[in-house]
Amino acid sequence: MDDLVAGTPALTRLRWLLEGLDGRWPVDVDVDGALDPGFAAGIGGASALRDITGSRAAGLAPIRVVGVDADGTAATARFRTRDDDLWVSHVEVGAEVPHRITLTHTQRWVPDYLTPGLPADFTGVPMTSRSGAALIVFGGVPGSGKSTVADRVGAALDVPVFALDWLMGALSPFGMRHRTDLMSIGAELLTTLAYRELSAGRSAILDTTSEEPGVRARWASLASAAGAAFIPVVCACSVESLHRERVETRVRGIPGWADAGDWPDAKARLAAFPPWPDALLVDTARPLEACVATVLGHIDHRRDADASRGRAGSVSTFRDKRI
Repeated sequence: MDDLVAGTPALTRLRWLLEGLDGRWPVDVDVDGALDPGFAAGIGGASALRDITGSRAAGLAPIRVVGVDADGTAATARFRTRDDDLWVSHVEVGAEVPHRITLTHTQRWVPDYLTPGLPADFTGVPMTSRSGAALIVFGGVPGSGKSTVADRVGAALDVPVFALDWLMGALSPFGMRHRTDLMSIGAELLTTLAYRELSAGRSAILDTTSEEPGVRARWASLASAAGAAFIPVVCACSVESLHRERVETRVRGIPGWADAGDWPDAKARLAAFPPWPDALLVDTARPLEACVATVLGHIDHRRDADASRGRAGSVSTFRDKRI
């Protein structure tokens, strides 16, 4: 912790606070000298911070700092507790010496007061079921042509297409590409968008690689809970030279995202792509119009099959939306 939290006045104060949360404050710790008088008065006095920090240390210590951010007179640390829960501490200090703390808070990484996140499995989750909605998921490795087909299908059905690359690109200025949980974050964003649309009785198309069986199952359970049809589509290019050309020469202009890809990476991911028996397989070596027609025909088939069974979540409302 000492190596991670050192440097600016804000980091110095943050280090002091973390020592308290780690149970290392001495009995005579000078909390009064560390706090701005106005801030101290607002929280009920310096003793309030001392008591709260001591109480938290009893439940959290020992702690392990796993990340630190600093910006001028502010600093934030992420730390793991003895139970491996993730917490965050933030301090802001005055610009003038002695740089007393003007604001501080410590809380869980996901604060308790927030609405609970979406479940890993939507089975049994109450949702408003409405006929006509569908969740269509386009999967396939980079360069397979899934985005091109997904966009055309979305235009034909007048259904929004939520693409992982566009979402991730928008977050690149905030360090997203350097995170180890990049794909998990992307999957959660897509799930939230799909949940929002299906909850309102609207259909959605997701454009992502869909390489994780667990994520596929989660989306299937979401569609089922919403009374919507779940229609997975996997795009693959049967001509390797064409696939490679697409990967290495594509220009999409997605802000914050790469255009050309890494062919060895795409090839390795294709070899490891988990089977998806329920998905429609589309060979994108064929002309684009043929691929789009195949997907739309598959949707028609699902519509007719669902309608014949009287199943909620049929896609019968799609046909008259095509352009």
